[in-house]
Amino acid sequence: MAGGGRGTGRGGGDRRGPAGRSRSTGRGGAGGRRLTDGRVRSAGADPDLARTLAEQWTAVADHVDLLSDEQVVGPAATPGLTMTDLIIQATSRVLALDRAVRGLPASPPRDGDPEAGRQPADPPGGRPAEIRAEFRNAVAAATAGLTDTAGLAGTAGLAGTAGLAGTAGPTDSPLPPEPEPGDVRAGAVAEAVVLGLGLGATPVRAALRTTVRLITALLAQRAPGHAVELRVPPFAAVQIVEGPRHTRGTPPNVVEVEPSAFVLVATGCLGWEEAVADGRIRASGERADLRSLLPLSPPLPRLPE
Repeated sequence: MAGGGRGTGRGGGDRRGPAGRSRSTGRGGAGGRRLTDGRVRSAGADPDLARTLAEQWTAVADHVDLLSDEQVVGPAATPGLTMTDLIIQATSRVLALDRAVRGLPASPPRDGDPEAGRQPADPPGGRPAEIRAEFRNAVAAATAGLTDTAGLAGTAGLAGTAGLAGTAGPTDSPLPPEPEPGDVRAGAVAEAVVLGLGLGATPVRAALRTTVRLITALLAQRAPGHAVELRVPPFAAVQIVEGPRHTRGTPPNVVEVEPSAFVLVATGCLGWEEAVADGRIRASGERADLRSLLPLSPPLPRLPE
């Protein structure tokens, strides 16, 4: 699902100043403050994951609404899949989100269950207009619950987390909480970003930022160390991989990645070699090859089916 992988436009692809240098890089490597555990908190991070998730799925639905019938039934960037396949997959995941928001069981509904009709249509036979409408209706239902305080209350304890409703930090806090590596709430945002990229939708900036920071948190957890500086401007910079700590001057091992490409590589939708070849990944140093860590395995946390 490598469509839209360059992450330009509203999605926050890295903006460049003179000589191709990222204007957002600085002391923290990506406009953020370095933490002692190697992670970075960005002062611009959005603490309200529920709102971000609603905005991201709405943006994807808006994009799908603009696809022509030929595009809907045509091939996707992922070999062997059509855009219809991806829209139906997205519909299924939005329905899972809707059930979680409303506190319903995650397992598929049984016969006689009033929710039995809320399953995505089978790929064969669906007309493009029906496929688009079903996705739009699913997104409308899920986002209504996400933006409704009463509806959000039912998500507490979701999959062992504090729930989608518990994500907002103090309104005057300059450094909102970092996404935890196992946070299903942040994982739900990441999933919406990945599926949207596969459909060619530009991510909402806050959703792309949350996704990047979740992935860097996972990498810092799975490959702790200071040998490689990973930069994903303007959202994050983190030191990972065991080895000598770098303290002054230019780090010997640096990987800099455009945000959307970083998400796609981390989720297996874009190959490392392809992203290096076309410049979306810029790696320097003997230890700057992260193919042993990417794609992520195990993958990002996600809502139950």
